[in-house]
Amino acid sequence: STPVRLLPPRTAAKMGDEESDYKISYYDKETGELGEPGVWVSEPGKAKVEYASGDSYDGEFNDEKMKHGQGIYTWMGEENDDGERAVKATYTGSYADGKRCGVGKMTFPNGDVYEGEWKDNKMNGEGLYKYKKGDIFSGTYVDGLKHGENGTYEYGEDQSRLTGTWEKGNFLSGNWEFEGAGSYSGEFKGGKPAGKGKFTFVNGVAQEGEYAVPVAAEEDEEPPEGEPTWKGNPVYTSVS
Repeated sequence: STPVRLLPPRTAAKMGDEESDYKISYYDKETGELGEPGVWVSEPGKAKVEYASGDSYDGEFNDEKMKHGQGIYTWMGEENDDGERAVKATYTGSYADGKRCGVGKMTFPNGDVYEGEWKDNKMNGEGLYKYKKGDIFSGTYVDGLKHGENGTYEYGEDQSRLTGTWEKGNFLSGNWEFEGAGSYSGEFKGGKPAGKGKFTFVNGVAQEGEYAVPVAAEEDEEPPEGEPTWKGNPVYTSVS
């Protein structure tokens, strides 16, 4: 039987970037130099904002005094013993009416990197997500979760790949390719193969079958715990 692995946890993309206590300096439209700092967004244009927390925004504002257009937001970590702060996370890309919207690149505090489309501060649309541990997902997001057809998740550890249909962050059905060891196609549940499927081996031999969950005995009210077990149909080969 093939080892069953859990899919990685869903990725949280909730990072606020609004603070009330700040100072703002506008770039001169002709020279590009920063002007004297003020304490509120007074007009549209490009400016640099420094927040009391140490975070900063360098980019454009619209007539509604909201982040709008291209910009870079930098989140800073807590002070160390020397009173210094390191960069915790960054976003470089498009804003619309104060929110991350359009195409942008986010480097998260845990080292993961997402580059793709955004809407209302969430990953939304086509994108590429690179996990710090080496895994990569390429596909569509809806409201910050993997969702849609033809999304591909590649495990960095063994180069195996999941390609198929995702729904609200979960892999539902598709093909699981094993590096140098064939593939499995079928349905998935909770990050594991479940139900009917088919193994195709590198020699071309295919075996259909089913991942069956443990069944409760008649006297038991609840099914026993345990991983689904592969029950394959007989495979016949001809000798020429």
